[in-house]
Amino acid sequence: VLRLRSGLSLDSTSASVVTATRIMMQQRAPSRAFSAQRTQPACGPRMRVTVQASTVPVTISLTKEVSFGERIKLVGNQPFLGDWDPTKAATLKWAEGHVWTSSFEVPVGSEIAFKIIRAKDDGECHWEGGDNRTFSALGPEFGLTITCDWDDTSNSKVESFKVDGSAPKEAPKQAPKQAAESASSKGSSKNGSRSDDEKESSGGKTAVKAKSGPLTGMEGDARSTSAWVGAQPEFVRSKLEQNKKGSWNSEGLEGVELQLVEGDQKASDWLGKLGLMKTVLVDGPHKMRPGVEELAACYVYATWINTGAILCAESGGHHRPNHHANQAAQVFRSLEWTVGDAAAGEGGGSQANIDERMLAARRLHTRLPSISGEFRQAVPLTRIRDIAHRNDIPQDLKNEIKHTLQNKLHRSAGPEDLVATEAMLARVTKTPGEFNNDFVNEFKIFTAELRDFFNASGLTELLQQVQPTLDEPHRAAVAQLLSAMSKLDQGGSGEGELDNLMMTLSMGTQARAYFASGLSAGLRNDVGDDVLAMRQRWRLAEIRIEEYMFVVLSRLVGELEKVGGAPLLAEPANLSAGSWRLAVGALLGGLRHLGLSGYATKELLALDNELGAWLSTYTSVSTTAWREAALRGKACVERVLRLTSQYSDLVMHVYGAPSQRMGDALGVPDHMTKIFGESEVRASVAFQVSRLASMMAKGLRGAANLDAWDALVTGDVSGRLVAVETLSPETMEEVCKGHSDNVVLLVHYAGGDEELGPLGSRLAGVVLLQELPHLSHLGVRARQENVTFVTCDDDEYVSKHVKPLLGKTVRLTVASDSVTLKEGTAPAAAPASNGNGNGVAARVKSGAVASGRSAGAGKESMATTKKVTSLKLSSLSDATITTCGSKAANCGELERLAAGAGKGVFTTPPGAVLSFGSMELALEAAGSLTEFKAAVKELDDPKVTGPAMDAVLEKLTSALAAVRLPEQVLEQVKSTFAAGALLAVRSSANVEDLAGLCAAGLYESKVGIPVDNADQVNRAVTDVWASLYSRRAVLSRRSAGVGQAEACMAVLFMELAAPEVSFVLHTARPQDSNVGVLLAELAPGQGEILASGTRGTPWRLEVDKASGKVETLAFANFSRALMVPGSTGRSSSGMRYSTFDKQFAIATDHEVVAGAGSDPVEVGGEERAAPVESKVAAVSRDAEEGKGGVAVAVKPQVAKAAVKAKRVTRAARPFGGLIETEVDYSKQRLTVDGEYRTKVGQMLAKVGVLIEGSYANDPQDIEGGLVPDGAEPKLMIFQTRPQH
Repeated sequence: VLRLRSGLSLDSTSASVVTATRIMMQQRAPSRAFSAQRTQPACGPRMRVTVQASTVPVTISLTKEVSFGERIKLVGNQPFLGDWDPTKAATLKWAEGHVWTSSFEVPVGSEIAFKIIRAKDDGECHWEGGDNRTFSALGPEFGLTITCDWDDTSNSKVESFKVDGSAPKEAPKQAPKQAAESASSKGSSKNGSRSDDEKESSGGKTAVKAKSGPLTGMEGDARSTSAWVGAQPEFVRSKLEQNKKGSWNSEGLEGVELQLVEGDQKASDWLGKLGLMKTVLVDGPHKMRPGVEELAACYVYATWINTGAILCAESGGHHRPNHHANQAAQVFRSLEWTVGDAAAGEGGGSQANIDERMLAARRLHTRLPSISGEFRQAVPLTRIRDIAHRNDIPQDLKNEIKHTLQNKLHRSAGPEDLVATEAMLARVTKTPGEFNNDFVNEFKIFTAELRDFFNASGLTELLQQVQPTLDEPHRAAVAQLLSAMSKLDQGGSGEGELDNLMMTLSMGTQARAYFASGLSAGLRNDVGDDVLAMRQRWRLAEIRIEEYMFVVLSRLVGELEKVGGAPLLAEPANLSAGSWRLAVGALLGGLRHLGLSGYATKELLALDNELGAWLSTYTSVSTTAWREAALRGKACVERVLRLTSQYSDLVMHVYGAPSQRMGDALGVPDHMTKIFGESEVRASVAFQVSRLASMMAKGLRGAANLDAWDALVTGDVSGRLVAVETLSPETMEEVCKGHSDNVVLLVHYAGGDEELGPLGSRLAGVVLLQELPHLSHLGVRARQENVTFVTCDDDEYVSKHVKPLLGKTVRLTVASDSVTLKEGTAPAAAPASNGNGNGVAARVKSGAVASGRSAGAGKESMATTKKVTSLKLSSLSDATITTCGSKAANCGELERLAAGAGKGVFTTPPGAVLSFGSMELALEAAGSLTEFKAAVKELDDPKVTGPAMDAVLEKLTSALAAVRLPEQVLEQVKSTFAAGALLAVRSSANVEDLAGLCAAGLYESKVGIPVDNADQVNRAVTDVWASLYSRRAVLSRRSAGVGQAEACMAVLFMELAAPEVSFVLHTARPQDSNVGVLLAELAPGQGEILASGTRGTPWRLEVDKASGKVETLAFANFSRALMVPGSTGRSSSGMRYSTFDKQFAIATDHEVVAGAGSDPVEVGGEERAAPVESKVAAVSRDAEEGKGGVAVAVKPQVAKAAVKAKRVTRAARPFGGLIETEVDYSKQRLTVDGEYRTKVGQMLAKVGVLIEGSYANDPQDIEGGLVPDGAEPKLMIFQTRPQH
């Protein structure tokens, strides 16, 4: 039995959620408004394991020219159509050619009635004539495209499409090109199908076309023939000659995709195609371990073969099914070795690459035929031969069975044979008594055998087959699952249905965990055929249970929505009633199945612990403390949503591009290729987990009295709402083409180091679709540049309320406690600077101190600089703004304060500095100073942009990379710090950390540099110097009116502390500049995670300076923390984390994140080389350096791909030799101990007031950490700078 780390078994969890079911059923009393919006459950009363969803996509379009000021709208009988209220009607989006379009997610089975209206802004509207337009939402597998003509309500064009990417039989004209050509070559009718009694004589042959029969197919358990999109089976009474048809356009392809397309043209039959995949997966790869590209391409290829999208035709050879099984056995071995390597973290590559290999290898298992012994005999499937020679069936039927099935299977078996067999079975069982019962029973047995051969048996049959081979505990778990499935098949509703679903989820997790545990031992090279065959059945059982749980979770979400959903969960009356236990129990079940699939196992274990801990404690809190409990739950559930979003990006990254390229080459219809990756996402457990987590997040936001928005910078602005992937000058230039409007950017991803100043004066505001710490570098820059900035990571809210406004002029009004985004313009006001050199006239600040600056203001903030004449290391006590920059000077001031008035309040780490002029002295010693100065001067020319700027920057950074510090300086660095210390090597420029010129995060810091390694120290120093000449830095200084030659860089060395928690605090609340309230944000481990904009939220505390009252505004949910090797914090390098324990059969170490030139580092007592920096990390780094990354001028599709890749790569930026480890917040004191949180908040307020006072009470932006020091941590301050 699986055990949670909280000590609860799944059995006890199941019992508790069954009790919670009854409580929730009794307590539900949703309002009428909510009842009107509830979606129906995703599945019907009886259980069938198919990929289903509670809604399907419907797109409605109309071509109509209207008068100025008019819009086309839809009004109808559904809430999303306004419930026949024209003022609430859905607005269609206009496109070139006067085409109006809108897409909706429509509840499955809904009967929709609607009319089209022309509406004006003043409320006047004109209805089209005719009757109501009506349609039914096909479901759950089919979406609709509806094309309308104004006033012609009786002739709407309705087309259906398969949501999972397959062509529907309702729309045969969408069938694949190859299958259609095949059907045409056989004399079929236009739509490729006939009735049973349609016959055709041609050349002495008589053919009978069969109706579609059920296919429990090769895509999973109990899937129907709606998955089959090829030509329908043709029953012949004599041998039918076939002509190979297809499309093979390999132009533009390369690598494995080219190999598959060219190989498919030569491999006409299924055996040849299996052999082609074997060549790609087994024969070609090193050690027979295929990579992600091979696995993904073969999965896409095999899926289209198994569904008939790619035609299999006889090759003229004679190969019985044992040849197919033998080929599959070799592929199976390679896949299992690949899965084993991925589970063990072997095979190289980033964690994202390991996850991709695990995903792609597991999924490909379902596309192989059986390798069981009975199918590897020389003459398998003998039963069909006996059936074909029976004397108790009509001769015509015997001939059809012989030529269509028996001979075909023995010559050239293929997926189409299972379709034909299922169709024949439906035919002979249609009329009871028409055929001899013995014959019918034998044919049923043969059909079951053929399903086994194609690995298309249902889950029940598969579990029954393997049950005798299991030990007693495993056998009992499988028996319990079968019993639970049987109860579900009996149907039910309400309380009993929820009970059965939860019990099935629990039993499915137990049974699957046993299979996963048995498979975790890996596959030896010398195992026999019988062991290999049994392992395949175990693997399929494990995967099929996952598929079955997809539907269980889908139905659970539907049932939860029926009984109240998010509004019910948000009601205070349900705090101690157990209503949350059911939702959390279902979510835990879904997360465990993701873990059993081998995805993000360490993070899933942390989430499992945190959800269990939250569930066990929240019911004991009072109503007054519920807000904090809701905030904690919200942080955890949003971490789940982030994880499922990363999974979605990973699947799209693996399958999206290969399916599109190969589909075009092989003639597969666009509607199957374009949504292949999306359909894989929608068919995953992660998709259902995200639906459930979204419901819970909405309920928790309601309980905490929060909305979907998070305000970083207040303001009231207007502009055209435009969606972009990232923030960059090139993006801004592109979206501003062709119009003169200001813009509000809807940004999908931000890395945290983006500059807003270089984006220009037309940037009015930013809506970021991810979490972002308020005090991150990007948040600080947004306030400095006076750019109204909000975040919103509620996908459902964005889809319903934000995306419909794209392309329109919107008004974004942001206050400290509210955000509104609607169509319209902000009131006219005097131009207010946004820091980009020009005012944005529509910007009106709401109560905040304006911190924007005009061009040249940064130059006014700069102090006079004095450069040294000899290259040597200086102490922080000697550092001044003139000689070493504001950052180093402030560190010296903090050092003095800590030894004086701050003694006993805070400490500082040891430090030293290389002063201004050191860089020039080093360049002079290298003989490159003159050329270097000339290159810097070129950058002052505003005409030097794009490639010309890149060339200059490359010249500068290359010159610095060639510099070697004098050995005496390197020895000085070594002797200044303790032996074996790790360093943080930071910038201290004369153009940062100043009032009005903060440049937070603009210049480089190198963290985790071994003080004993002179080469690494030298490289860190030159990298910091070089960051003065990154593209972002140069553009930022241009925007601020600072000459490039005026910028100077000192280098600050600080001993790297090992905080268990890092923090950033602003001594005046940034939203409204309230000097009486301090805002602090804290994150586990090193502060780089907090400052860089890593996705996630910090602990956010607000402290009233006068009273010491601490309010928790948010709980931390960063997935990972950066820790110093050998630190004494809770996540020290000596600990080994077991992931999901034995039940998940995987154990892993911390991941070491590489930095530039990292040597081997000590991890858990063993020396190992840090991994090579990933390509994505290189893209990120190059973007900062102007070398072709996302932030520079690259093709949009390349940038988008790099951004997608960066999303799924957990280590997007290198951080020296630090250890990156998952965070379990159930063990984080700041999460679980409210009194400690208050104490920490008051400590931070005390130190904030002290430091602020030493700077004439000017608000300060302070960074520091809580460093372990016995029972209680000590407070260490790393730096301070002006807040504004």
